[in-house]
Amino acid sequence: MATSQKSKGPRPYQPPEPPPPPRPVPPQSLELPPTDVSGLAVVRCPYNVRRDLHVFVDYVRSKQVKRSVRGNGLPKADAARLAKLMSDPDAADEIRDNGYSTWINLVDDLARKLGFVSYETKGVYAGYSSQEPSFPDNYITFHADAYEKCLAAPLAQQERRLLKVLVDDYKRGEYEYAHNEFYHTGVAGRLEPFDWAGSGVGVMPTLNFAEIREFLLGILAACPAGVWLSTADLVAYLKARYPYFLIPQKLKPDKWGNPVAQRYGNFRERMGDRWGAGKDVPDDAADGFERVEGRYVERFLEHIPLTLGYVDVAYAEPEQKDLHPSINCLRAFRINSRLAQVLRGDVPAAKVTVQPNLEIYVEAELYPASVLARLTPLADVVKEDVITILKLRREKVAAERAKNERLDVIGLLQGMSGRELPQNVARELREWTAQSEIFTLIEGVALFEGDLDLPSVAPFVVARIAPGLGLVHSPEDLFLRLESAEQAPLWIKHEPAVFKPLPPGARTVFGTVIPVAAAPPPPPKRWAELRRETRMTLHFPTGYDDLLEKFRKALVEARCSVEVDKAQRTITYARRYEDQVAGVIEGLKDEYEIQVKDLE
Repeated sequence: MATSQKSKGPRPYQPPEPPPPPRPVPPQSLELPPTDVSGLAVVRCPYNVRRDLHVFVDYVRSKQVKRSVRGNGLPKADAARLAKLMSDPDAADEIRDNGYSTWINLVDDLARKLGFVSYETKGVYAGYSSQEPSFPDNYITFHADAYEKCLAAPLAQQERRLLKVLVDDYKRGEYEYAHNEFYHTGVAGRLEPFDWAGSGVGVMPTLNFAEIREFLLGILAACPAGVWLSTADLVAYLKARYPYFLIPQKLKPDKWGNPVAQRYGNFRERMGDRWGAGKDVPDDAADGFERVEGRYVERFLEHIPLTLGYVDVAYAEPEQKDLHPSINCLRAFRINSRLAQVLRGDVPAAKVTVQPNLEIYVEAELYPASVLARLTPLADVVKEDVITILKLRREKVAAERAKNERLDVIGLLQGMSGRELPQNVARELREWTAQSEIFTLIEGVALFEGDLDLPSVAPFVVARIAPGLGLVHSPEDLFLRLESAEQAPLWIKHEPAVFKPLPPGARTVFGTVIPVAAAPPPPPKRWAELRRETRMTLHFPTGYDDLLEKFRKALVEARCSVEVDKAQRTITYARRYEDQVAGVIEGLKDEYEIQVKDLE
């Protein structure tokens, strides 16, 4: 039986949604007048996030690091060891006082988001009464493929990936709308944040901080490099040209589809009492842009740009000490050329130079992790800066050759430097690699006496020498694990020149117990000669970057060990190179009239 359907009729016309307004495009260049920073507190980021990131990965790749059950943080013992390796000089004190380090937590989080390591971040709730998740058996896993792939990429690509992780990071956890510059002080900053209460409603959840940060980074890259600029001038420029870079002109509905009534409803100021209720910044306030967008610009500068070393900043005391959060405290900033290079993707590759004194100079704008990963197995790092200095070591070269008989150290260094090695260096390397056939060097191990098949011991065994005797790695971790298992371990650390006596009752396969009274006498005093070196610094004037570069190249060709700070426009060298410096000045007399004056 056929049935008929009633026609629904034509659908009413619905106009299409208007396209979103185009994103603002930063200018190619931005001319702001220079400003004076006399009397201001100048701050340069004291940390090296790129170096510390690889230090963290090197640490966790060789250990079994189990995160805490409550809080999912690094164990205090591992955090304390990392503090000794990181660039934050206050990390150890912060761990001792608080049980964690803000800087190490940032590096830990970056390593996970870059895919170098992984671990559980959601956790489980142990019962109905649990107020927060637990993380049982949560070990850090190292991903070698992802890490090696990153090291193989050009420096510019590595930096863009790091920058993208920081730019995209603004939604996380339960309070996802509060994770931005308004509500968190930068790890190297000092500005007071807004109160994040109520950040889940109003205009805040509608803001795309990734786009906002990318726009401001483009603005900074357009600023003149090496010149102190006023933050107030930058805010005035944005107000005149890009008044809606932060909050769109047409407010979007909230996540429930309700219209947002107030433009500045998420931003409360407090007078006197820092923790008081406060009042919203009025939408019609004549200085509303300065009080909201201007505060954001200040806090943005001391987050990603300062953390990555793209800018230096200068602070002043607040003009209104009873106004919270503070305003107009970050008075000035100085951008360097590194940010523009990164955004353009033209970061130059690291330059490697092998010196006749077996030193290797690695010159790079950014931390040359891939180059150092290939060189540190062969050499010790002497100094880390714009120019990193390494020293080739016989023991390391021989050990690497013993591991890999096909390793061509001379070919490796010539390929990295792009030139022939000095003859004496090539001769030394041939001798060192020949010695690798005679012995095998094992570093970073300890001698263990006991049952090597114990579950607590077996994962640490490197080599079995005899029954009950072997070499183990990470002796500190092994000792802590044996103590936790109530095995009552005994750890003896001998002195370089004399064996430390064992306590009464202790037994060893190497002989009878040495009584405490029969301990050997202390070693004789050793004579030491301390050598003092005087360093000289040349300060180049603004606008003479070409002269600085010619000076640097001439000194490197003259085989002078120098330190170059392009941001400060300085070259530092030892006094013994005065003749070479005078020769460089003489060689430039046809182009420049150079006069050297001593600073008082």
